[in-house]
Amino acid sequence: MNIQQVDFLDVEFEDANKLFDYDLIFLNGGYPFYLLHFIKKSGADLILKKINQNGGLIFGLSAGSIVLGPSIALMQYLYPEDNQFNDTNLDGLNLTAIHVYPHFKEMLTRDPTIKEKIDKYESKTGINITRLDNNQAIAVDKNTQIFLG
Repeated sequence: MNIQQVDFLDVEFEDANKLFDYDLIFLNGGYPFYLLHFIKKSGADLILKKINQNGGLIFGLSAGSIVLGPSIALMQYLYPEDNQFNDTNLDGLNLTAIHVYPHFKEMLTRDPTIKEKIDKYESKTGINITRLDNNQAIAVDKNTQIFLG
């Protein structure tokens, strides 16, 4: 992609308007609740939506891929103890219609019941969860989705 320079911007502590200065934005992993909380608190959610509408490139890894979707409600269902701010609005950025659960294969070794838990959530809500392993990705461009991996 011929990336000449990489900067780090933490919207918890820095002005989210700086996001407009970048040609490509990469939302890193961590805790989805924490990430989404500060994206919304800083106003970065509105900025990222505007960047997306203008054709900007936005990538998400792990928690970053989760918050790009419609909701993080699956995380509330699976890991309510991680919602340290007790946020009730679990709407994601809605930049993609895909609900992602990353690290699925890898998580099976730590929690063999994760498949059953996600299946139960899907059955209860009618929401399809896309399970991704660490060597998989989804590329989304407007209405086109390409599964990689």
